[in-house]
Amino acid sequence: MKAKALTLAKKVKSKKAVKKTVKRAVKSAVKTVRAAKAVKAAKAVKQSSKQSVARKVQPTSDERIGILGGVFNPIHVGHLNAALSVKQRLGLDKVLIIPNFTPPHRTSSAQNPDDRVAMIKLAIKNYSNDLVCDDREIRRGGVSYTVDTLKELSQMYKSENLYFIMGADNFLDFPHWKDFSKLLTLSNFVVTTRPGSTVTLGAVDLPSGLENYVKASDTNIVILSSGRTINLVEIEDVDTSSTEIRKLLRNSHNAQKFLVPSVLEYINDKGLYKRKSPLVDDYRKFSLYCAMQALEKKGLALKIYDMVPKNAYADYSIICSATSTKHASSLADNIMSSVKEEFGLAPISIEGLREGHWVLIDYGAVVIHIFEDAVRGQYNIEGLWQDCEQIQGELKTNAPREKGVSLPV
Repeated sequence: MKAKALTLAKKVKSKKAVKKTVKRAVKSAVKTVRAAKAVKAAKAVKQSSKQSVARKVQPTSDERIGILGGVFNPIHVGHLNAALSVKQRLGLDKVLIIPNFTPPHRTSSAQNPDDRVAMIKLAIKNYSNDLVCDDREIRRGGVSYTVDTLKELSQMYKSENLYFIMGADNFLDFPHWKDFSKLLTLSNFVVTTRPGSTVTLGAVDLPSGLENYVKASDTNIVILSSGRTINLVEIEDVDTSSTEIRKLLRNSHNAQKFLVPSVLEYINDKGLYKRKSPLVDDYRKFSLYCAMQALEKKGLALKIYDMVPKNAYADYSIICSATSTKHASSLADNIMSSVKEEFGLAPISIEGLREGHWVLIDYGAVVIHIFEDAVRGQYNIEGLWQDCEQIQGELKTNAPREKGVSLPV
């Protein structure tokens, strides 16, 4: 009887142990299933999130978009002509006119950005189906790098449908732009030239530094390794520039043929570009003074051209060479700081100071060109003034504050 009781107790104990084991196994299985479901659900959420982000950045527009950037200080008929000509030639849907806030080649922003945007909107008012003012660089502030703008636009439009427009002069410096290799993936490019221009896109004519990114080329088109293209478009260009227009306006000359009437009215109403009280009474002596500051820092092969008889965009042009980009920037800094101290005068505009390949300092009646020595020969701008009188010989006797520097022969 006792033995039976013990046997029964063992059986009961054994059954309880089995039940516990089964319960533990079931709980473990449930946890495993739940964990697997949770992992699967998390992966699904993550994948859905990725797809959602992809959908947000995936361009949906098939429009073919031109992009014309610049300071537009002020916008003139030449800008409009270039934008409309490229649009028509390449069959684009529209062209975005994008004013810079601060261009990379300048140290500060130009005329009040609000004024420049207002003038652009007035200029393109009658071309609303073709041209659009896009002020994203103004709103972004800081230095306006093309690569940042193209990254933004490639979120809206397909890169193969973007066409960035530049002049032939900018194209020569193109490989020095910020993130150049990235730029070549974000957009196609359009190089505009004037009738009779000798610029081509043949392999031997491409700017140094571009050849490593070229798959094929002929005189009118380059096919890049990225799949993008560079197109050459010759346009019936209007022979003017914003610099020349500002000089006309400062001197109260007629600039009507270069500006849309509503833009000219805006300029007159706001009193933009008017000459303030004169700080220089003799620009011939002023040009000699600027030349002396360049020579003081060992500027090379300096020439001063008297262009007064030609009624050109400036009365005097100074050109000199530097041994390096750093030297070019140093020459420019010395000229500007000396002029500021002596005359209390700041340049109207400064271009190329950051890069130092070609620094242009515009004082209105006097314009100074400082070239890295290797670059000067590529442009040969002296050829434009070959029939003008050179006056650097006056430096020894007439230049103010001569400081004992003589002009090398």
